[in-house]
Amino acid sequence: MISTDTVTEKTKSRPGARVSVVIPALNEERHIGDCLASLARLHSAAAGAIEVIVVDNGSTDKTVDIAESFRHSLDVRVIRRPGVSVSAARNCGASHANGELLAFLDADCVVPEGWLESAGAQLALPGCGLVGAFYTLPAGSSWVATTWAGHLSRVPNGEVSYVGAHNMVLCRSVFHRVGGFDESLQTNEDYEFCQRIAAAGLKVFACDAASVIHLGTPQSLGDFFRRERWHGRHVVKVFLRNISKLHNCRAVLFAVFTLAAVAAMFVGIVAAMAGGSAVLAWASLLAWFVVSLALSVWSMRRTRTWGRVPPLMILFLTWGLARAVALVDTALPSALLKRKWESRHS
Repeated sequence: MISTDTVTEKTKSRPGARVSVVIPALNEERHIGDCLASLARLHSAAAGAIEVIVVDNGSTDKTVDIAESFRHSLDVRVIRRPGVSVSAARNCGASHANGELLAFLDADCVVPEGWLESAGAQLALPGCGLVGAFYTLPAGSSWVATTWAGHLSRVPNGEVSYVGAHNMVLCRSVFHRVGGFDESLQTNEDYEFCQRIAAAGLKVFACDAASVIHLGTPQSLGDFFRRERWHGRHVVKVFLRNISKLHNCRAVLFAVFTLAAVAAMFVGIVAAMAGGSAVLAWASLLAWFVVSLALSVWSMRRTRTWGRVPPLMILFLTWGLARAVALVDTALPSALLKRKWESRHS
């Protein structure tokens, strides 16, 4: 949750700042200019009722310089917090905020006109605690981006289980009421945060009119793999915190299945090279392909766009492999720490 040193930081009051936009950033020189330019247009239209807080996580490129260049057109501050988790960066920005509303935005996202008005109108509904939206793809996106975005089941408007932290708006009082983002989480922190919003008796709503363009959407298989490997790092951690709630259950099960299938294939290949049977290797490969194909067909059952099944199957195979590697990434540090502790106390 919010660390003690973050909560106690004080800032000067900025009267008139109704909305505080918090943007965590790390080496975002490619996109942050577009992000801030879109906010500058809103800032001008809202007569200065928007403040922007960029929390730099130790950028070594021109991210900070670009952000500070917007001081003439935007009420923007840059706060340096190198080496912290993205959750801690967001909490830090929130601690410096003066607005009644907090809007969390990623540095590679561009907001549309009416972004805050649409989110604010939804937030005013009874029982609503948090508003967000699924992202929109940039123009000219590749088959990787369009295929993956097309299969995701999303509710354009209405109550949902969670929204991404790349675009979420809520009252500052609600943010502090639930304790902010969990700073021990580097990924999946937005899902966990939304679960605490729901546990507090509030609803999470999607508002399609508040959708932002995600310029950093992976456009190649390599980028897609790297993103999903990164996102999967703490998915298991959130799952294990409360297994009975089955948070992230399907993602964890598919990652475990993929890891088992790949491990079995490796064992089967070794056995075949040693003169044994290759049945295990072929059976494991077939099982991995069949399950990925079944997921692809299931995803396309509503739209019946069967032509998307083959490319989606490729993405499911890649996604499963990335999440399987994320399991290993998560398990190895834990095992190494345990071994180090045992060696010290043996």
